[in-house]
Amino acid sequence: MMFAIRCVTPVIALGGLVACAATFGAEPETVRVAVIGGMVETGFWKAVGQRFETATGHHVEVVASGPKRPIAKAFREGDADLITMHASDTIINLVADGYAVDPQPWLKNDLVIVGPEADPAQIRGMIDAASALKKIVESHSPFVVHASLGAQEVLRDVLDTAGVSLSPDTTTMLLSEQSRQVLKTAAEKNAYTVVGRIPFLNGKLPNAGLALMVQGDPQLRRPYVVAVADRRRFPEARVETAAQLAEFLRREETQRWIAGYGRGQLDDQPLFFRVAGEREELP
Repeated sequence: MMFAIRCVTPVIALGGLVACAATFGAEPETVRVAVIGGMVETGFWKAVGQRFETATGHHVEVVASGPKRPIAKAFREGDADLITMHASDTIINLVADGYAVDPQPWLKNDLVIVGPEADPAQIRGMIDAASALKKIVESHSPFVVHASLGAQEVLRDVLDTAGVSLSPDTTTMLLSEQSRQVLKTAAEKNAYTVVGRIPFLNGKLPNAGLALMVQGDPQLRRPYVVAVADRRRFPEARVETAAQLAEFLRREETQRWIAGYGRGQLDDQPLFFRVAGEREELP
């Protein structure tokens, strides 16, 4: 669903963003959002929410933040008008079960390969994740795989690109998807694993003595999806304003901002990565 913003009294703010005193001829509303924890903890969601508020006059209220299951529960209970999290069965089931509509990808985060300081596979500093995993397999180095289906899918795609498979003799499969447990197990086994770049670099996760080995490969990125409440189930939801926010997140101007936000905060990369758009050079 697309909307055209009508500015009654446009004001230039936030680096060229057009702020509107009123939009759509309607009174400002508060759109309630359920947001995956990493976006809130890094300050990213506050920044993008402020841009939307400046552009539209509406207010964004975070009513639930944290892991995907708790925020999905809040959404199912009607507490939020919009939800955003990693692309996963969790958010698609919200659509399939009649709680949400119109799921759309709007940005990505990335994983990194970490491992023991000794680096037995000699992959430190590599960017090509497929080549790095091939060296891990060929060196018979231990590897830990955790239960996050999204991370497993990324790992499987990279392994397919490399044309190799992890050996059962050197691979530990965990039922837990908690990154703390994954890193702890990998450290105990002197093993490599994959983990989110942001929590590993910002100190949220104790690194347990593991070091960053491989980062910067676009194949290690995972998409986030945004969806809005289904009016048929939640007739009181602020669906139009939520849809306006969802469209704002995917707008080219917002995508260009995403591509630069947070550079220098953790490393020379933005915190998150834009999705492909008509003005982006495609591979």
